[in-house]
Amino acid sequence: MTAYIVEDEAPAAQGLVRLLEQADPALRVVGMADNVEDAIQGIAALRPDLIFMDIHLGDDLCFTIFQRTAVEAPVIFTTAYDKYAIQAFQANGIEYLLKPISLEAIQQALGKVDRLKRRFGIDPGVLRELSALRQPAYRERFMVASGGQIRSVPVEQVAYFQSEGRYVKLVSTDNHRYIVDGTMDKIQSELDPRHFFRINRQLIVSFGAIKSMVPYSKSRVKVVLHPATDIESIVSVERSAEFKAWLDR
Repeated sequence: MTAYIVEDEAPAAQGLVRLLEQADPALRVVGMADNVEDAIQGIAALRPDLIFMDIHLGDDLCFTIFQRTAVEAPVIFTTAYDKYAIQAFQANGIEYLLKPISLEAIQQALGKVDRLKRRFGIDPGVLRELSALRQPAYRERFMVASGGQIRSVPVEQVAYFQSEGRYVKLVSTDNHRYIVDGTMDKIQSELDPRHFFRINRQLIVSFGAIKSMVPYSKSRVKVVLHPATDIESIVSVERSAEFKAWLDR
């Protein structure tokens, strides 16, 4: 069985390799990545049977990988945070290990993979095919408070989400503004990436809200939105190439 490691801290990645060597000498680590971009390319090229994946990477949360490419292999998440467990299992997660990771935890996780194979009489290749058949469930509406009442805003009526300190504001296509529950990371993971894009840390925009675009400094792009924002809507440097590909799909 082959494995791929996604981990942005080199000591943690090497430590995981050593644990895997002790837990199962037959397991072969075929590649590693420390960021979203390299992980997407490596997983697609190497098609590992199993993936070990940290959640907080250098350039983004690992869930961006699942939004941008089909991850067919089962995933064992390795993280210092327990708050992402639900998102992890909504992806291809079959185990969620909290750091620091022990040899016993690795052995138990690999045992779980083996039991799944034996129980259902399938190999990792078939597990990948079954995972690929599952369609992700995206948010269809957001519940918001308005004038002392609670109303439902369908995602089709969302122009963009804007972070304001500790709060996230939903701006509708008819320019109504509401405070919504959740962080920008959580909301981003719940939205269909075909229709929404996070252009920077403060803004997640819908395709339909983009009125025009103008060149900005350092190869960046300024997005003109409707309704207008009260902050500059500039695509960050690290997201510029991905944004252009999203527009040109």
